[in-house]
Amino acid sequence: MIDLNLFNFKRENGINGRKTHNKKKIIRHLSKYKESLAISEIAILIDLSIPICTVLIKELVKEGYLIKEVKKTSENGRRPYTYFFNKNSLYVVGVEILSKFIQLSVFNIYLDNIHTSTDRSFVMSDDKECLNYITSFIENALMDSNINKKVIIGIGIGMQEVVKDSCGSLTHFFSEESISLKKYLESKIKLKIIIDNDSRVIGVAEQTLGIAKEVDNVLVVKVSRTLGLSIIANNHKIRGSYGTAGSLNHTQFEKGNRLCECGKIGCLGTEIGGNALLKDLKSVINDNQNSLYFNKEEMSNYKYHDILDAVLKGDELSLKLIHDQGYKLGKALGNIINLLDPELVIIGGEYVMVKDFFLNAVKTGVVTTAITNNTNHCDVKSTTLSRGLGAKAGACFVLKTCAMINF
Repeated sequence: MIDLNLFNFKRENGINGRKTHNKKKIIRHLSKYKESLAISEIAILIDLSIPICTVLIKELVKEGYLIKEVKKTSENGRRPYTYFFNKNSLYVVGVEILSKFIQLSVFNIYLDNIHTSTDRSFVMSDDKECLNYITSFIENALMDSNINKKVIIGIGIGMQEVVKDSCGSLTHFFSEESISLKKYLESKIKLKIIIDNDSRVIGVAEQTLGIAKEVDNVLVVKVSRTLGLSIIANNHKIRGSYGTAGSLNHTQFEKGNRLCECGKIGCLGTEIGGNALLKDLKSVINDNQNSLYFNKEEMSNYKYHDILDAVLKGDELSLKLIHDQGYKLGKALGNIINLLDPELVIIGGEYVMVKDFFLNAVKTGVVTTAITNNTNHCDVKSTTLSRGLGAKAGACFVLKTCAMINF
């Protein structure tokens, strides 16, 4: 078996080094094709001679990475062999870590789900116990999947947290431990791990699986319990110097009166998202505004998804709350569109379940602040990807980093 560090693109020295490098090139290229190719086609694709390519392909077949088949059509009386990538020879793992949720999914190379483990009772905290729990959750989930670690390319983690750098250093968690979360998890789990903010990871998924394919300048807005923003400019995700680029939660476009967790008053995250939606509901219910689905007595039992469900049932109060949030978000996005000049803005997250109601309000807000020229060439659309994308987005993050995705 070859060294599975597909994150390493450097050409290695020596005969064995060059051989390993070329095998990885074959795997990377063939993993992008679902049809089979002849050796002559593969040789051209990766710029190798046919004799060398033949030797390497025979070894990859023996190792289980490629499958050989006979073409039904013949050429000059001969039926040549063709080869395709064995989708079940390599696996990739995605993890989503939110403030009150953790999920791990294992996928084959074409992102067919093999196994999922979820803990909805998880609570993120800044202590060693939480760090140990994340480690044990990942290890146990991998064990439950029955997939050998030797055939796992790596783990992509999206976190609802500021990720300062490529080492996976977090701003607000595990700071007293003075650790790189990436290096810590790699030392315990013995797999290659990449970590970024969950919104940026979802941005990668939109570019590989969603409507942002072949779009070089795009904003991906995640509206769930809180707000998140992925900025992709000239086909590069923007992180900023300290990992805080896209902190839509903590921008201020209108004067608000709610205290944010950051200590400031009026941040956009206190006005938009599931947490804010519950506060909006409590405020209007206390003012005795009527709703068929909500009352003061049960206020403490409601979750923001209950309001989204009520929107779909036609509850006028819930519709107004969603419209007001969408309009506010649209006004904020109009300003960002003026600054960054994207081709496309995608609205995703849990609010996708009320996408038409919310999206129309967002669009109405955008035109009040974005200059006409920008609104003419920038589309605002709902994501076409399903809810619960987080873990799958982490898997996309790995495949894109390894140049192994072409859906």
